[in-house]
Amino acid sequence: MRKEVHVQIAKELFKKLNLPKNYEKVFIRAVVEPDRWRRRHPRYKHHYLQYYTILDYVKRAREAYINGYIQACLQNLGIALHFIQDAFIPSPRTRELRKSHQHLEGKVASFKGETLFMLRNAIDEGFMVSVSSPKFIENVLSNIQWIYDEDEVLKCATKTSAMITAAVFGPKDPPSGLREKYRMLKEEHDKRISKASIISLISAIIGLTLTILLENIYLLPIFFFIIPILIYAGILSDDEEFYEVKEEASWYGIK
Repeated sequence: MRKEVHVQIAKELFKKLNLPKNYEKVFIRAVVEPDRWRRRHPRYKHHYLQYYTILDYVKRAREAYINGYIQACLQNLGIALHFIQDAFIPSPRTRELRKSHQHLEGKVASFKGETLFMLRNAIDEGFMVSVSSPKFIENVLSNIQWIYDEDEVLKCATKTSAMITAAVFGPKDPPSGLREKYRMLKEEHDKRISKASIISLISAIIGLTLTILLENIYLLPIFFFIIPILIYAGILSDDEEFYEVKEEASWYGIK
């Protein structure tokens, strides 16, 4: 997606946030920053969904916002939004796709009055349906795909950017009961870790003993390392609820 498109979406999003005007340049600079990286590293890929990279920047933005660092929040959010918007544009990896890509980017960059109206509507829609939750963010990112229609790609890229932005700037106070639930599950998780550690240690001692009795050094990695590790991982793998609640708690700055 061309620079002017990223910038225009960023400007419209910034208006929605009602932040002091001096932060706007920070946000716009961050939104176009990945293009500077690409000029330095031409093989850098933009038009593929960089799921974990985006998720990491979004979480950094949320953490900065929770702690009151608006500039750092906008810097991380802007980079994430750049990658999100580019992920809707088909990659120009072949000659045929390159023509389609250039045509699509050119059309998208042709701003008219009705286009700005559509952008603002898409932002309003995105803010209305957004939920401030890491699970919501993950679901939104999972649904991103290439779009070949210029009007639809601009609308979807803008609405998705708005949903992510609204989630990052969502309420700082956690939902009722989340803090207590996390603490309860963390206590149970800590007990599970202790249990897994003890069982794995016993398994390692038994493995070492068997290795000595059988006088077969080749069994040592299996009995002393692999089996205890598998036992430890198996016990902790049943703690899925804890990890889900931990992610939600972290979103609200609960440690």
